[in-house]
Amino acid sequence: MIDRPRSLFSTFGLLALCAPLLAQEPPGGPPGGFPGGFGGGPGGGPGGMNQTTAVLAQFDADRNGRLDATERQAARGWLKENRPQRGRRGPGGPGGPGGQGGAEPTTAKQGQKLTPADVPSYPDRPLFDPDLVRTFFVEIPGDDWFAELNDFYRTDVEVPVTITIDGITYRDVGLGFRGNTSFMMAPGRKKSLDLAFDHADSKQSLHGVRNLDLLNAHTDASFVREMLHGWLANRFLPAPRTALVRVVINGEDHGIYVAVQQFDKDFTDDHFGSKKGDRWKVPPDFSGGGGLKYLGDDPAAYQRSYQIKSKDDPAAWQALVDLCAVLEQSPPDRLEAILPQHLDIDGALWFLACDNALGDDDGYHARASDYLLYRDPKGRFHPLARDNNEILLGARGRGPGGPPGGPMGGPGAGGGGPPAGGPEGRPRPDAGGGAPPGAGPGGPGGRRGGGPGGAASSPLQMANRADRPLLRRLLEVPAWKERYLANLRAIAEALDDAAIAPRLASWQQLLEPVVKQDVHALYGYEAFAKAFAQDEQGAPAPGSLRAIIQSRRQALLADPAMQGAWPTVGEARGEVKAGALHVVCTAQDATSVQLRHDRGEFGAFASVPMHDDGQHGDGKAGDGVYGAMVPADDDQKDSAWRWYVEAAAASGHLATAPAGNGAQPFVLRPQRSEVR
Repeated sequence: MIDRPRSLFSTFGLLALCAPLLAQEPPGGPPGGFPGGFGGGPGGGPGGMNQTTAVLAQFDADRNGRLDATERQAARGWLKENRPQRGRRGPGGPGGPGGQGGAEPTTAKQGQKLTPADVPSYPDRPLFDPDLVRTFFVEIPGDDWFAELNDFYRTDVEVPVTITIDGITYRDVGLGFRGNTSFMMAPGRKKSLDLAFDHADSKQSLHGVRNLDLLNAHTDASFVREMLHGWLANRFLPAPRTALVRVVINGEDHGIYVAVQQFDKDFTDDHFGSKKGDRWKVPPDFSGGGGLKYLGDDPAAYQRSYQIKSKDDPAAWQALVDLCAVLEQSPPDRLEAILPQHLDIDGALWFLACDNALGDDDGYHARASDYLLYRDPKGRFHPLARDNNEILLGARGRGPGGPPGGPMGGPGAGGGGPPAGGPEGRPRPDAGGGAPPGAGPGGPGGRRGGGPGGAASSPLQMANRADRPLLRRLLEVPAWKERYLANLRAIAEALDDAAIAPRLASWQQLLEPVVKQDVHALYGYEAFAKAFAQDEQGAPAPGSLRAIIQSRRQALLADPAMQGAWPTVGEARGEVKAGALHVVCTAQDATSVQLRHDRGEFGAFASVPMHDDGQHGDGKAGDGVYGAMVPADDDQKDSAWRWYVEAAAASGHLATAPAGNGAQPFVLRPQRSEVR
């Protein structure tokens, strides 16, 4: 039975109060307005900016689940006559097919011609290797490939193409344009792409990956912000993996893209060890409606702001309603006992800390949307990051390369303005200055002015906001608040210039030769060079990505919430003896040390104290060597032990081993004793 507090209102009374609101159109109007006539304007949820038009079933004459050339031609004709339109958002309007975002420029420059013999091949390197640039040779049938992909944007139709990678040819790969602002605000041919390697053959994959996003690095002249997030976040928590890719279409170089792991069954298998469970995308929602607010007991109210990507199961929606109800209604003295039944607390704290530390201008703090939710087979939710090209932007639009107000409008703009005047009419990148994220025009909302928020500029910013219930309720629990601060500190330490400078220099060296030749780049080589600029002494130039990172790190560590004594945890070792878990660690400046443990893959952690009493290992009482034992459980003798160590100082501050604590704990399998 679900342990869930009930509202003070009856379900009937609450629905009666909400009925007038639920009867209204979603923010931004009815489906059919954005972009290109597919959904509401800014402020709409999935009934808005992310709605697609179903076309495939109507024209799939042979019922094979895809459209051949003849079927696609018929579908395109139908779309030209019947594509939903609304105001200036339809064909010919800004952002729609045929408009600013969809039109192919008549004077488009031609990229250089390339063949597989002209580029390196890496058949034995992992797909998400951060230290190379792979080249994808894409062959699209027809001379009007751009127009065809544009016609099928925001539909359920994929165009079959042939892709050659590392000398291997993949046939009938599904291809389509993707994105919202990266489509609308990026005139020209360089659109973000979706690849479905299993479009015609369910067994076809690229290094085990069946679906892949190729992003055009909209708003990011450096091309590496999404890479930086993947490289850093995966040290601490499950996050989309990333890689650098060069795309060649019909022999023409289209330059650098960032390949990002899609949120599918392969993703959950990779990060959680299971293809089971429920998956949601929480798309951009400028109203803040996707922040896990409790909207009543009717799942229909949530379907406006959450897109289910797995089977549309009523039980899954009910579980989401229950999570939101628990966040809203649990009394403070019961929250610590109730919420872990519904939510991965450690994972959620890492998700929020990463969003804050990296100043994600599209994330939970900024919008209370634009993230992912995974409900594991045991029924607990895991929030996950997505769309990380707008991390570490610095002061919005005030640094070199960015007009006031950032890439989406003037000072305090609400996001609806045209791209500002970069070279050849392209939107300029927001290189930013050295100030913390969120400090730009329009107050905390940055470029969105009076919008729902903005990237957090301090560790505990927004902790009391009613429209950020995940953040607010988690930080109400003192132990969870301290764990959150410890996570922020771990990320800040990982941003140390001694580690970051070589990483950025390596990416710059990899990318520079390609960017110099990329006529389709959204911002050009000059803006790319500014993102990595440094002086003669090797110090980062103001407004460079490295300078923004240093400033962000300093701002985090200098905040009053981060002051006071911090403990340290040294080596932590575990082994299984006769089914029992034995753990030994070293700790300094700690007033208490806890062993947090669980059996299996997805459960909440229990806790036992660790003692510095000389009973473990070769240590002596008082020497800083702590130990604990958890008895065997015959009912779970085949399950893995998951565990981590957490030390607390007199100040209340925490340290853990491993650094990822419960989001990436140590694991001991029954058949072996080594720690993963």
